[in-house]
Amino acid sequence: MAASRGFTLIELLVVMLIVGVLATTVTLSLAPDSRQQGQDAAARFARVLEQGVDVAQQGTPMALVWQANGYRFTEYGADARWRAPADAFFAEGRWPDGVRAESARADGAPWPAGEPLLLWQDGEATPLALTLTDGRVRWQVVLNPLGFARVEEAGVEAGP
Repeated sequence: MAASRGFTLIELLVVMLIVGVLATTVTLSLAPDSRQQGQDAAARFARVLEQGVDVAQQGTPMALVWQANGYRFTEYGADARWRAPADAFFAEGRWPDGVRAESARADGAPWPAGEPLLLWQDGEATPLALTLTDGRVRWQVVLNPLGFARVEEAGVEAGP
């Protein structure tokens, strides 16, 4: 009797199982992690905020304007007008997909979105707490009167 050629059904199923597991692993590893993106965005914003305070402390009035989808800085120019800073470091920033700014407090009071906030007044930085969220986790970027910013995880919301 001649030996048959080809693969058995079991061999084919094992190969399909292995391919499926590998495909799932690759798909999950490529999916963006909104929690990490939110943490990174908060840390990046904290560093830019500190630099904005440094510029303001050195004599160039700087203000922060936050929105749910991002932020921008403005500076008071020699022409007595607020304008976007020339330094690309202070270019308008956008939060990553899935991350948004939820609220802000300046000097302990709510600060509305879209309103400029002077970063340096009366010899100190304006205390600020800006809350970011991805819908599950909240982060607060906290600016103290010395001009140092830190990121705090402000809470995890209960999942479904």
